[in-house]
Amino acid sequence: MPTPPEPVLELELTTRTPGADGVVVLEFRDPSGADLPAWTPGAHVDLVLTPELTRQYSLCGDPADAGTWRVAVLREAMGRGGSQFVHDKLSEGDRVTIRGPRNHFELEPSPRYVFVAGGIGITPILTMAHAADNAGADWTLVYGGRSRSSMAFADGLARR
Repeated sequence: MPTPPEPVLELELTTRTPGADGVVVLEFRDPSGADLPAWTPGAHVDLVLTPELTRQYSLCGDPADAGTWRVAVLREAMGRGGSQFVHDKLSEGDRVTIRGPRNHFELEPSPRYVFVAGGIGITPILTMAHAADNAGADWTLVYGGRSRSSMAFADGLARR
């Protein structure tokens, strides 16, 4: 059976906030207020930044929030330009073409989990930990980074 085409949406960047040292958190909504396609923990989307510059980012918001997609982007000084574009060029109110979501990193049901994340790798794990919590599963997170200030979402996870 052929795979259905993935959605291609023109979304508005509605919120841009610092997430940690060198990390920006972006929230996107449909400008018309329509619901966004459903997604599951571990999913990612493609941000089409220019015709030549497309980058994948893990969704790290709440899958139950049908109106918002959230991603976090670490500025990579030695990267290929995607994160620099996000940090330097995207502003609230901008429209961004986004493809997806798709999930090649599904959370399998289990009564217990041990999650391991480093740095910005927390983004897919964040939604998985919340899903495990909501399912009543026992879970542990091992999360490391260069420094506490560079670890996105660390404060929220520490309170859990």
